[in-house]
Amino acid sequence: MVILEYNGRSPNISDNCYVSPLATLIGDVTVNDNAIIWPGSIIRAENSKINIGEYTTVFNGVMMFTRSQKSSINIGRYCIIESGVTILGCFMEDYIQIMEGSLLYEESSIGEGSIIIKNSQVPPGLTIPARSVLRGIPVEPIREQSRNEVLKQKDRAEHYSQLFMKIKEQLPNAQSYLLTLPDFIKLLLQREK
Repeated sequence: MVILEYNGRSPNISDNCYVSPLATLIGDVTVNDNAIIWPGSIIRAENSKINIGEYTTVFNGVMMFTRSQKSSINIGRYCIIESGVTILGCFMEDYIQIMEGSLLYEESSIGEGSIIIKNSQVPPGLTIPARSVLRGIPVEPIREQSRNEVLKQKDRAEHYSQLFMKIKEQLPNAQSYLLTLPDFIKLLLQREK
């Protein structure tokens, strides 16, 4: 993995997480316990802090960067950030799913248990209430999630993290960064049976 210092600040990565050797982390980045960072993700905290919470999975090719001191990024616990998402500055609470290809602008805030449907855009400064499901450019609400749906989101994020940690433990010499997303999901489904 590429770990770079910027302006005297270096990434702080938990010993109990997985960061792909093909990911890039720059500056004031914190990756907490049981978080998973997949290949091709670029996480650049050059102007403000980026925090990735426990049991959060950041899939392939996610881009996070802080364009100003006002654009810090906080990703809560048990979140799933899918492939191709770009985050420019956002505060996310826990149990959130951001689906493929979505774009989140500075100073937005996403409430607990929300889902952003794929290829959507969250405009600057938008506050999204808890348990919202949104889509579009810009996003508009579709419906509200139940508490049970939010708990399923937490379970899914936890399963992703636990499965990857188990693979890492059982195959310590395997190049787990070569595991494809379909293979990963297949392993996940096998584990859930």
